[in-house]
Amino acid sequence: MKTIDRIALFIEHQRISQNAFDISIGRPKGYIGKQTRSKASIGSDILETILRTYTNLNPQWLISGEGEMVKISEKEGEVKEPGAEYKQDPFEKMLLQYLERPKIKEKLKNILNDGEGEKTK
Repeated sequence: MKTIDRIALFIEHQRISQNAFDISIGRPKGYIGKQTRSKASIGSDILETILRTYTNLNPQWLISGEGEMVKISEKEGEVKEPGAEYKQDPFEKMLLQYLERPKIKEKLKNILNDGEGEKTK
């Protein structure tokens, strides 16, 4: 089994479409389908992008077929929404953490309440 075949299996495991997967890794729609049909090789840049995007994917399995498809944390009961890895990128995660800071929350409340950002006295 080639790497492209394992990618196709992983896409099925994630329960997302090939087009959604293509978009999540920054490739045009139809990319993985075309690669799968032609049994093409996948470049290291694409593999790196896939592994950065889908952090639950076991790199050893993807490259060699050895081991389990997904990392152990998911298998131990951590349930993930299909495609969640690409839905929340690192910037979004950092932004959401920032917005949880008390001072930032207060400023946002003030903006929403009076449209100024800071209460006037």
